Amino acid sequence: LNTCFRMPLRTMMLSSLRVVIILVLRLVCAAVAGSVPGPGDGLWRPIAPEAVGLDGPTLWKAANEVAADLPPRNCWAVIRGGFLVHEEYYGGAGPATKYEADSAAKTAIALVMGVAWTKGLFDLDTPLAVYGVKPLATFTDDPRSMQYWPLLTTRHVLAQASGVGQWPPGKNFTYSSGNGIQHLERLLAVVTGSEDTTLWATENFAKPMGVPGLFIADGPQLSAGGGQLVSCRCLARIGQLLLNKGAWKRADGEGFELVSERYIDMMTSPSIPSLTAGYGFLLWLGFPGPTAKNVYCRWGSTPGCGAIVEEPTNFYKLDRRMYLAPGWMGKLLIVFPDDDLVVVTLGNTAVASARCDMRYHTSLSGDDSYTFLVVFSRLRETLRLAAPAQSLAVQNSSVAESMPEHPKQDLSLGPLAHGDASPTAPAALGAPADVAVAQGRGSCTCNCAPTQGFGSCFVAPLGATGDEDCKDFGSFAGPLCPLVGLVQECETYNLTALQLNRAAAHAGPGAGEVLDACSPASQDGSMECHLVRGCEGGKSPLGLETYSTACVCQTKWVACTYASSPCIAADPYTPLVPLPLGGLTHETSSGISRTDAGGWESAAVLTFGAFALVSLIVVSKVGRVVSPLSAERDGTDDLSAVAYAQF
Repeated sequence: LNTCFRMPLRTMMLSSLRVVIILVLRLVCAAVAGSVPGPGDGLWRPIAPEAVGLDGPTLWKAANEVAADLPPRNCWAVIRGGFLVHEEYYGGAGPATKYEADSAAKTAIALVMGVAWTKGLFDLDTPLAVYGVKPLATFTDDPRSMQYWPLLTTRHVLAQASGVGQWPPGKNFTYSSGNGIQHLERLLAVVTGSEDTTLWATENFAKPMGVPGLFIADGPQLSAGGGQLVSCRCLARIGQLLLNKGAWKRADGEGFELVSERYIDMMTSPSIPSLTAGYGFLLWLGFPGPTAKNVYCRWGSTPGCGAIVEEPTNFYKLDRRMYLAPGWMGKLLIVFPDDDLVVVTLGNTAVASARCDMRYHTSLSGDDSYTFLVVFSRLRETLRLAAPAQSLAVQNSSVAESMPEHPKQDLSLGPLAHGDASPTAPAALGAPADVAVAQGRGSCTCNCAPTQGFGSCFVAPLGATGDEDCKDFGSFAGPLCPLVGLVQECETYNLTALQLNRAAAHAGPGAGEVLDACSPASQDGSMECHLVRGCEGGKSPLGLETYSTACVCQTKWVACTYASSPCIAADPYTPLVPLPLGGLTHETSSGISRTDAGGWESAAVLTFGAFALVSLIVVSKVGRVVSPLSAERDGTDDLSAVAYAQF
């Protein structure tokens, strides 16, 4: 295919026979190009699951079970044969609703680098210093770390083996979402000759992929650590490009090489086999077989919960190859290359396993691998019944074009229904007057819990100088955050006496204590939690491989930080939130209300403020949704230059 796309047609210099041969080859190439699966730079086309060898009821059942296992979910999408075969949305969301992808978007960054590599802009094994890339703080904070800088290559960074300035590159798995991985963006700036790496990535990757707004919130410097705003459909395109081995197609159906097949092969293979078998280029890998040494991403300092764990055996009994792109709080892209299948689910769920137990830590531990196991276990029946991928004969047929959009199954949690996990710029509320007031005033930024990258921004009180002056905003910002889910595996493993002692040091209960996923979040009173599933009997009544207790929490208050700079109304992560008439009120111990202006008002204003707050909360429960019509306007599933609505 690559040869076809690059073949020069020098008709004046060739014999008639050779001209005929080349024309025939070009016709063959056109036929092949037209069969490149996926939406190209247009919309996904829906099709019935049965048309691509999947059992519809089984697939629908799996989606419902995942939504119940990992509450709250935002969306779910399944792709096969390049078609959208199933999707679900919850809590008022829709196909165009975006969420912060966190580390799941790292895989898209690896593909952006793949585009640049395919263009011949850099070599994977040439040290970054040779290109003139300057080291970031990771390699400059400690003078001793500079001895490693001349050794660092792009392959090391893509393999998460940079050493982050503390170890020799390529010798340790050093997962990074900060300066370590941001060296990829610095390399891109040097080899493209543009400091606006976001623009380069948009023109050369996002637009051809049909998601022109993928990096819209990054600023001029591409965020290599992820965190972009995505929909389920958007993330599914990343999975489809991996299935296509880098081939994509334009609006006219013509196929082309977006990323080199050779690069995709390297990306989906162990990047440094001597270091780990379970990680490619910003992509987790899963392998079948009893001796497969799969890597499990677990975060925390509790026993059995190191940052990265490589099991000597196939701990989760994987029976097929897969690529995984997990993100903080239950975001997940799974690609099954041998089944021609892509599955995406996004949510706002902290997930912990028996080996990575949130009860043993005052902050939330997390086990992204258990999130995957929950989803995979619910998909096993669908995969078992699926027709072999090689037998699929569906192409760009009229069947696909005639299929209606799938109905949305509303599995929201009633009064606990959640909003969009990625607050976006409140164009309707960010009136000029609000922005004008912010000029010359500092800001109070209140990020949602737990340690989320989004939240709200408020104009700081007059005379504010530090975080203490912002604390009153915490109880206003907290309820505006989306619901938080806490999931803890019910099964417990036998821990050694030493491990139990270490666990006790983390102020956790004994291993035999009844599990309650709500307890970790309820310790400081910042959340109001409701148990939606217990651990009756401690084992799955259905004999499933996963069985968890689940809790859903509404944030009551969050911590806020002061900055001397004003809020930015159009910030998609922490937008400026206007206050109710009369300003923010906070009842003091004397019963008097303090307003944002720094003066004192009557209790009547407090009553109004409470009413306005309740009204905002109620409206926010509809979901921070952008109209899908705006996506249809530019012919993509993505939102680019359209206004977002927060409430």
